[in-house]
Amino acid sequence: MVWAIAVSPLVLVLGMITGLRRPAHWAALAGAAMAAVLIWWLPDFTLSGGALTAAAGGTGLLVLNAAAVMLPGVYLSQVLTRREVHRSLQEWVRGLPLPGPAKVALVVAGIAPTVEALTGFGVSLLVTVPVLLALTPPATALRQAMLGMNIMPWGTLGLATVIGAALTGTDTAVLGTATAVTSSLVFPLVTVWAALLARPQHRLRTAVVAAGAGGALSLGLLVLNRAGVVQPTGVLAGLLTTTLGLVLCAVRRTRSGAGSGPAGRLLPPRAVLQAYGLVLGGIVVTRAAAALGVPPLELHAGNASFALLSSPGLPLLAAALLLDRGRPHGPDARAALIRAGRPLLALTGFVALGRLMADSGMIGEVGAAVAAAPPLVTALASPALGMLSGFITGSNVGGNALMMPLQERLAPHGAGLDVWFAALQNSAAGHAVFTSLPMIMLILAVAGNSAKSAGVVEHGLLRFGLRVAAAIYAALAATAVALVSFA
Repeated sequence: MVWAIAVSPLVLVLGMITGLRRPAHWAALAGAAMAAVLIWWLPDFTLSGGALTAAAGGTGLLVLNAAAVMLPGVYLSQVLTRREVHRSLQEWVRGLPLPGPAKVALVVAGIAPTVEALTGFGVSLLVTVPVLLALTPPATALRQAMLGMNIMPWGTLGLATVIGAALTGTDTAVLGTATAVTSSLVFPLVTVWAALLARPQHRLRTAVVAAGAGGALSLGLLVLNRAGVVQPTGVLAGLLTTTLGLVLCAVRRTRSGAGSGPAGRLLPPRAVLQAYGLVLGGIVVTRAAAALGVPPLELHAGNASFALLSSPGLPLLAAALLLDRGRPHGPDARAALIRAGRPLLALTGFVALGRLMADSGMIGEVGAAVAAAPPLVTALASPALGMLSGFITGSNVGGNALMMPLQERLAPHGAGLDVWFAALQNSAAGHAVFTSLPMIMLILAVAGNSAKSAGVVEHGLLRFGLRVAAAIYAALAATAVALVSFA
């Protein structure tokens, strides 16, 4: 029965968020406090002073890694909104010469991943929700917007994958590549689903086009991660899919006899190209500096590290300042601190909880309890646990911090599956975030009166999200079973 006590902090977190509807940061802190009490009370769980110091240092650096990306990312999103870059992107997407369902597929597999991978925090909804509302009825548009929130393992410049790699001691590119494999079926699935929600006349043709868009995104993610380009992978893969969509636009326009029209309509607005170009250019500069031997200014503690010059936070901040000609904007900075404050507090609690449970032996007890289970059972359980963590935390990063240590213990020993189970956790947590209540509330807030007038409510979107989540689980479980079977 020790394993039941060991898992009780996770049960407390789940109950507080789903049952009592408490904010994630309070649930995370309560779970960490309960774990600390169990360590003090029960001799089965021990944590030496040295291990506690190392855990605290590692937790601090993991949170610093996240803060160095989240704060500049939210600040940049504030700048882009104030300078109406998002609005110009909306208007451009609306004017693309594509049929409605194909445009929906382009938004879900191209535009949304690009914007969300650059900034995170659901900022892409500021672009996608108005565009989709102009294409389909509100009830359909908001469901399609939910499906566009599935780039999470590479959202906020790959933050969840970077944190997951740090938690497992895995190379970031290795975990990114494995995650691209475990997520490969998800992107075609959600893109086809979103396009078919528009009820097109030619369903088969629409499904093929949408599957191609989702497949292009999956392929781009795999190739770029294998090349070691993990942090900007979501942006680049989204841009690749968008470019393929623009080529399709050009072909359609030429065949319809409109080839002599102004080609500029197929190109994104200059403000959009400038903003995204600044961020990607900054990442290239930091990579070049590292290649030339510039010291990365690293900190190390508790098997975690933080390298200032390797963090994408610098390119994000530099892009925001350059867009404002070097003048920091006080209101935007304060808004960024407010928006990122609670997620950072929640992340701190989840990381602390995960480290306490792992270092004190709680995770070991749970792992031992399931060690006798057949590999097929663990393969089916892994994506379910990952999706549960993403749902209850509302964050890919928070889900990884909460469940990644346990996922490592679930991997069958001696089969070389540790990285694959970490990737399943990374994928599953990220692909479940769109069903979380914080994300649903954000979608309804962006939609405003359009959602109210159409009678779209929180529980309706939640039921839809859970149906899609079941299909995503089936895709992830099939991948997990294949990995265990051929290991």
